[in-house]
Order: sequence, then C-alpha cells, then structure tokens
Amino acid sequence: MHPSFLIRALSQRIRAPLANRFKCSGSQVSPVSRFLHTSGSVGAKKFSDTENDYAHGILQRQQVPVGATIAIQRFEGKQLDLAEVSDWKTCSTREVLDWFHRVVELCKQNGMCISDGRFDGFVEAMVGRMEELTDEEIVETLHLLAEVGPETAAVDTRNYMELWNAADRVCLGRVSRWDTEKLLYMADQWYPLRVAKIGRFVGKAMWKISTRLRKLPRDQLVKTVFYINLTRTPVENMIDIEFNLKNNFFDFEIDDISILCMGFFKTETPIRSVELIERIYQLTIHHAKDVKDISLAAILKLLRYSSRIPHASSMERLLSALIPEVPRLSLFCCLHLALLGSDIHLCHQASLEVIIERFTRDIKLLRLKDMERIAFIIGHFNMTIEDEKDRNLLMAIVDELPNRIQEITQYPKSYLSLLNFLTLKDIYSEPLISAAFEKRFLFMTYGRNVAGAGREVISLDAFLRINLKNVNYSGNYFPEKPFKVVAKLTQDYVPSTEYRLTKSDRMLLEIQKAFATRPNHFAHIIHLLPHFQRPDVLLLWDDDRKQFLDVAARCPEQYSGEILSRERLLGEDDARNGNLRLIAVVAGGWNCYVRNQNRVTGGFAMKLKQLGLVGFETVVIPWYEWPLDSLEAKEAYLFNRLNPLLDKR
Repeated sequence: MHPSFLIRALSQRIRAPLANRFKCSGSQVSPVSRFLHTSGSVGAKKFSDTENDYAHGILQRQQVPVGATIAIQRFEGKQLDLAEVSDWKTCSTREVLDWFHRVVELCKQNGMCISDGRFDGFVEAMVGRMEELTDEEIVETLHLLAEVGPETAAVDTRNYMELWNAADRVCLGRVSRWDTEKLLYMADQWYPLRVAKIGRFVGKAMWKISTRLRKLPRDQLVKTVFYINLTRTPVENMIDIEFNLKNNFFDFEIDDISILCMGFFKTETPIRSVELIERIYQLTIHHAKDVKDISLAAILKLLRYSSRIPHASSMERLLSALIPEVPRLSLFCCLHLALLGSDIHLCHQASLEVIIERFTRDIKLLRLKDMERIAFIIGHFNMTIEDEKDRNLLMAIVDELPNRIQEITQYPKSYLSLLNFLTLKDIYSEPLISAAFEKRFLFMTYGRNVAGAGREVISLDAFLRINLKNVNYSGNYFPEKPFKVVAKLTQDYVPSTEYRLTKSDRMLLEIQKAFATRPNHFAHIIHLLPHFQRPDVLLLWDDDRKQFLDVAARCPEQYSGEILSRERLLGEDDARNGNLRLIAVVAGGWNCYVRNQNRVTGGFAMKLKQLGLVGFETVVIPWYEWPLDSLEAKEAYLFNRLNPLLDKR
C-alpha cells in the first residue's frame, strides 16, 4: 500500500482548492486508491441540532402556532398574480401581510424560493412596512418566515435575509417595552428560523432578562438558559442561575436540569457549588432507568466539566447505576458516559468494558470524533481488559479508517489525534501515519501555519522516531522545524522560583536541591523528550569511578527541540565508555496516575518507555510517596530509590 494513498483518495472538492493554494513538486494526484472506499458510514446527523430541538420541544409544551394556518387557508385555490399590484404603496400594511401568506403558499406548492426575482417588489414593500406591524402581526410574520425557510438554501439567501433582518430590527427595538414573559414568547417564535444566534434580538432579550435571574420562576429560568445556550453568549451573572437552581433545586424535573446543564456547558461555565453538583448526581442516579439519552448526555457533559475530586464517589455510583442502561442509550451518550471520569482520572472499568463492547458491535455507526474520543479513553487509562477487547476495538477502528475519507478530510485534526491515541496502546498503521504527514494533508489541516499544530502531532512523530526506529519505517515525518516550534509552545518552562510553581514543578526543584546537598552530585532539569509537557531531572553516573559527573555541560545551553538521546548527549563517549549511565528522575504528579489504582496513565507510560528506548534508566518518584517534611527526609527518600539502581552493576 503506497503511503500517500490517503491524499490520493481526497475528493475533487478538496483537491481543487489545495492545488490552487499549495504548489508541490513530485508525483501527481492519482485516481482514488483501490484500498479506500467512500461509501462507509459517515457520522451523519449533527447531534447539536437534535439536542436543541429536543430541548425546545420540552419547553414548548405542544404550543400551537397562532394565526398562520387560518390565514393561509383563506387563499387556497387562488392563483398568485403579483401583477395585480401596480403600486405597493397603495396597499395597507394588512394587505401587504396578506400577500405574504399568498407568496408562502405559492412557494410551498411549487417548490419555489423566496429569492425568485418575481418577489423582489413584494419583499421591498414588506420590509418597508415591518415597523408598522403590531406585535401579533410580527408573530404572524415569523410563522410565515418559518414556513418559507425550508425552501431557502441558507439564512443569507436574498429576500429571505432581508425579511428576517427587518423583523429582527423591529423586535430589537421593542425589547425595552416587553416584559420577561413576552420576551421569552417572542424568542420561541424565532427559534424555528434558525437565526437566533446570528440575529440580535434573542441575545439582547436574554441580556435584559439576565438582570433578574435569581428571581425567575422555574419555567422562565429554564427557557432563559436555553436561549443563552442557543446564542452561545454567557451573561455576566451566570452565578445567579446557579444560585436560583441551588435554592429551588427540588422544583426542577430531570429534563429541566438537562437544559440548564446544556446552557452551562455550551457557555463554558462550570457549576462551582460542590453541593449542587452532588444533588445533580443524586437526581440522575434516581432517574437512571427513565432519563432520556439526550437529557443524560447533556447532564454528563456538565458533570464532567464541573466535577472535582470530592465528587469521585458519586461519579462511581452514577456510572455503576448506568451500566444496565448502556444498550438503550445512543452511541453519543455512551461516549460521554465513557468520558465522565477522564478529567479527574477516575477509571470505572466495569462501565468502560460494556461501552467498548457496544462500540465494537456498532463500529460502522461511530463518527470519526467518537473513534478519537474512545481511543483517548482507552489509551489514557492504560487499562487491560480480558480477551483484549480494548485492543480489538482499536484495531477495528484502524481497519475502518480507510472507509472514512470524507470525515478525515472534514476533520483532519481529529484524525491526527486519533492516530496518536492509538499509539498509546502500540497500535498503528504506517501507511495511515505516513499519509497524515504528507505536505498536502498537513497544509489542508493547518494551512501555512503548520507550526500551529498541537502536541498530538509531535507525539505521533516522536513515536515514529523512537518506537519505530528499528523497524525500518520509510514513510513521512512531521517537518523538523515546525516540530521544534510546536514542542516549545506546548511544553512547560523549566521550573524556577521566579515562576509560579505547580506541585510537579516543586517536586523537581526539591529533587534537584536534595541532590545538591552532597558534594560532587550533579543534577540538571531539562526536557529530554521535547514532546512531553514536563521536564525531568537528568543524572550522569560513572560506574568506574562510582561518582556523578557534570551532565549539564553535555546538554544544549539553549532550547534545541531535539530528542536528547544517549547518543546525542554522550557523543563519542557513548561508544568507547560503556560505564557511563544516564539516569532520568521523573516526577510522577497526581495526573500521571489513574485515581485509586496507582496505575500510570497511558501518556506517562509512553514517556517512561521512550526514555528507556533512547538510552535512559528511569527512577519514578510518585507524588503520593514524596516526603512533605524536611529536606533531610527528601534526601533520604531519593537516595533510597537511587542506590539500588546505582549498585546493580
């Protein structure tokens, strides 16, 4: 299989703009490879629309549109002849609105679009009279726009855009005189037009309502949060929503809670109250058997975003309660169930095993993003499942990728992340990786700013250079110069007392300081593997003289972005002096371990493995073992860990 087959399978729609934007010498783009198929399942529907429609349906309570149906029936059977009107200025506002009903009926019966030039005169007249419409007539106009909307290509279609823009301006001007109930009612009328986010009225209405969020009754609060979510604009006092919900929590139903959770999550606003999050856990556990999967997915997303370590036990109880429900839940909901504990490194293996089995059965229905996320979970938790069910799913994903060219070209960053997460379980496809590192694919993904890529790209490249060094990999790599830039941008500073220190930074400095208390004991903090965020403490031990040597003198004085292997640091001494040993003391922070299992995460396991492959012996200092008291205690602990390693030869 040729390593460039992925690029050769790009559709004409993708290849054409690439040819114009990027000049590339070499082989020409060839026909679609016989190894790839574009007929596979391609994550069809956008979940966000389904989620919003479901939430809006809860809010509407079967509300029936007023006026539009009766008015349209008034004109059934009549032929539309715009020539009947020689001068629209002579028509009253009501007559112009009646003509709108007739235009809508014609569009529906004949599949016409409001952008047809024959409607230009009418649209101009309708826009000009919009300010004169009563509130009830504005509602009538919005219903008509909703009926003609499906026949338009987009919200910016000519004539259609002029009409809804004019209605938006009128509603915007009346915000100051409408009360909360009227503002929410009018927002409901705007929802079917799918322009609430780009129009100005709904956002302005929510800002007005936001001044009294603490006092809103249940129904008004839920509706307000729904439209805040829809416009993706968090108001300044989102804390008032949390306050209202906490004080009146038991007045809300599970579906109401899901809409509120949706609003918090979509506006990137975590719930800060530990007590409120605990209540949401308990309510969700209580409704585990009957909660709808769309509601559950919204709640799970917010819980993951807001949960902290004190919620770990409640999280485990919820995951256990939902195991029997996995068969009835959507794949999207199952994915968020799997992701729930990832932020606090809580691995609930029982639920993950059931979800992995479900995903393996429904591999054809998974979206590329679903594959990326489940691969992240499996790799991140570094778990082992009976009968290798986790590896079987990951290998099935690799087999499925050639069928997903359309998704790969649409979401190339997800594709690159997926390939990287697969390597955490030592699963890879050389042709797939090589194709992803082709210049044209990288340009399609990042444009000319290839250095703007993320850590997942350089981690994938480092896997090729380190883990596959001895397997004769002959494909493409990520470009060297962008590699160094990305590594610099994504790694932490070498810790210094001049900067704000994390617990892991403080551990590194304390290790270095404990070493410095003894004469001729040299320790140097440096990024040995530039694709990892945190540096390590480097030691150089001479077995012949039984002493530490000054290793800093062998390291680059400034950041180089290189993988500092044994060969790179020792040079000629590596070949002629086998008694020199490089030792990396690695600080294992809390986020390097799976909670309550003391098992290292997949990323940390990969770091330790790669340090070994490039010539280092490693000593890991777990955060939960590192002494918190005196420097003497730290020194004693450190050398108790080091001495057995130094004496083993």
